[in-house]
This record gives sequence, structure tokens and C-alpha cells, in this order.
Amino acid sequence: MQASIFLNGKLPSRKVIKKLLEADSLIIGADGGGNLLHKMNIIPGAVIGDMDSISTDSIAFFRKSGVKVLHLREQETTDFEKCLMFCCKKGVNKALVFGATSMRPDHTLNNFSVMKRYKSGMAISLITEEYEIFFAEKHLEFSYPNGENFSMLGMPVARSVTTSGLQYRLKNEDLIFGEKEGSLNKSVSDTVIVNHKGGDLLVFRKHFLN
Repeated sequence: MQASIFLNGKLPSRKVIKKLLEADSLIIGADGGGNLLHKMNIIPGAVIGDMDSISTDSIAFFRKSGVKVLHLREQETTDFEKCLMFCCKKGVNKALVFGATSMRPDHTLNNFSVMKRYKSGMAISLITEEYEIFFAEKHLEFSYPNGENFSMLGMPVARSVTTSGLQYRLKNEDLIFGEKEGSLNKSVSDTVIVNHKGGDLLVFRKHFLN
């Protein structure tokens, strides 16, 4: 089961969203993300959060449309995490997240942290206008046009990273946040392979949907 979660950050274009939204996807608005869905005339399956950002007009519209509105007042978790907890209960195994990046760097970094906490039970990808951002499995292999940007970061560490198909190759090297990054690389082949033996590797890969 796939979910599409809309946070209250910068959304990609409607074209990108339309290409990724599957007909049977569970659409969820995270608090203020519900305002963005309302503006796009997209009816979610649920709106979840502490409701400090969503407008009263949006709430009234969704309730009238039969949308489940879950007002969760506790402040130990963010609205994003509340949505992921809901997804776990529903048996979701894949989640696309829109609006996870914004002009608030603290919000953006916090979303990466929340994504890491739930990655073992769910394949989570943050979608921007150009990139798909996700935590890689130990072996990652995919087709990729020659000459395109590709970046990786240890969060906080990825052990023994080995790559092929990239301009700056790695061979059993550790990527450590604050010490060594794997960002600003480029593909030099139509296939990119990335292996790592431990830790957590955050990948920034172009999706070519716009």
C-alpha cells in the first residue's frame, strides 16, 4: 500500500505531483499541508496534526467532503511523524512525501531525521521539483542519464561506500556527517551502482518528472 503525504513546505509543480500520485494511493494532509491540498482541489483520505496551521475553511471543507480529520494535540511528535504513525497502522509500505523542504532549514533537517526513524518499516522518499531523496538500501543500482547530478550523505555515517558510474568514485570509504561528504557528484554512465556495508546513506537522485 502506498501513501502520498503533503507537508506544509514547498511543493513541486502540479505536473510532478500528477505523475506520481497513484489512483489507489492513500493521500494524507499533514496539518497545514491540508491547505495546499484544498487549493489544488485534491481530496485526501485523512488530514492529521495538531491543527495549528490548517485554516478553518479547509477543515470545514474536508469534513463536509467526508475526510477523516484527526486532531492530535500531543507535542512529542511533529505532524509529519503523526502521519507516518498513521501509515504504519494502515500497513503502508511506501510513502512519497511532498512539501518536506522549505525556507526553514530546521524543519527540513527534522524531516530527514523523522524519515530515518521510520525507514526500516517503510520506503520513504521526499519529492522536490527535481530530486527524490531517500535512505539507500545496502545495494542500490539504477539507470541514470550521463552527466546528471547525484549526491550522498552519511546520516550521520555510512560505512564502506563503493560506487561505479560516477565521476568521483568511492572504494570502501566512510561518509561521515561533518567530516566527509559524497555530494556534488555526476554520473558518467547510464547505470549507477552504490553499495555500503553499514550505517545510513541519504541519497539525492534526480527523478526526471518535470
